[in-house]
Amino acid sequence: MNARDIADWLKANPDFFVEHNEIFANMRTPHPEGGHAISMVERQLIALRERNVQLEKRISELIGYGQHNDVLADKLHRLTLALIRADDIETTNAVVRESLMSDFRIPFIALKQWTAPAHDLVSEDLQGYVRGLDQPYVGPLAAYESRSWFSDEIPVDELKSFAYVPLLDGEVFGLLHFASDDAARFTPDMAVDVLTRIGNLVSAALARFAANAEERFGDIG
Repeated sequence: MNARDIADWLKANPDFFVEHNEIFANMRTPHPEGGHAISMVERQLIALRERNVQLEKRISELIGYGQHNDVLADKLHRLTLALIRADDIETTNAVVRESLMSDFRIPFIALKQWTAPAHDLVSEDLQGYVRGLDQPYVGPLAAYESRSWFSDEIPVDELKSFAYVPLLDGEVFGLLHFASDDAARFTPDMAVDVLTRIGNLVSAALARFAANAEERFGDIG
């Protein structure tokens, strides 16, 4: 009889250790961290404590995620209310900048709309790139054209990470462009669902003024 046979027999006879509990109590096994041998009961207690530690860690993580999501929800709610109250393009643009800088800690922000009279400030190449995005872009690369929008605030070679968030009203009509001097702020592996929601909110706010196309002139950045 080998070890496999013994294991199979014990599985088939689960009452064995109930009927012979003195055998189980006297069995010894190596300590999981090395050193002296311990009883099976002690080994089970160690395993139980380890599972409890892992469970507590997981619960703490879930609580942390929940709190983080609550904070994000509050920020998005404040942005939504502020955008609803904004009754013109200039106020909307100011709300976007203030909210994203204060609540979302985005240091450099540009909002461009190529339906505005200043549409020539955004090249056809960049417009085409943004139209081709199916979700916000985040990462270390950005066109020099868009990086130059921040040149009055920071030397462009100090910018290390970027985000392009398309603005859509049926079709792409503009761009939210974010930049940071922190390379870890916008990375290719980060989730973009919050950026997508921000883009949707700003798009909807600006689309209210689409009835008068010439009013769509405000640019920030």
